Amino acid sequence: MAGPQAALSAVDELAEPLSGHHLWHATRAELLRDLGHADDARAADARALELTANPAEQSLLRQRINWA
Repeated sequence: MAGPQAALSAVDELAEPLSGHHLWHATRAELLRDLGHADDARAADARALELTANPAEQSLLRQRINWA
């Protein structure tokens, strides 16, 4: 298996050690968006937004949430 579904499966396997990190959620969001799951992608981006204090990352995540 290749492509975004395979990547999402690999990322999901890292949920336990990484789910507290904003980049894990942002990565999941991008893969979910690639798979056509806009609502799930928006939720993952929203969680990433909650976890980061970086203004540039916050701006990007807000844009992604509004585009989805």
